[in-house]
Amino acid sequence: MNKLLKKKILHRSKYRGIKELDIIFERFISENSKTFSNDDFIDLEQILDIPDTELFDIILKKKSPPANLKNSVLKRILKFCNGGNSWF
Repeated sequence: MNKLLKKKILHRSKYRGIKELDIIFERFISENSKTFSNDDFIDLEQILDIPDTELFDIILKKKSPPANLKNSVLKRILKFCNGGNSWF
């Protein structure tokens, strides 16, 4: 994966539209992106395609994540947000 695409994904993750998601992703990305593999960036990009309200409900444990998005990055995000418990 090229640097420009990685940069685009990282930028997109920090400017979601819902301020709470902006804060969550900005903090998560600052702590974790240096260890991301190319596959992690692809997984993150798929997560970013989820509408804001749906993603926020997933983080708040009001809704289960879609089966196709139960990847390691989403698990890490959920652990990050929920004190170590990813719940799936």
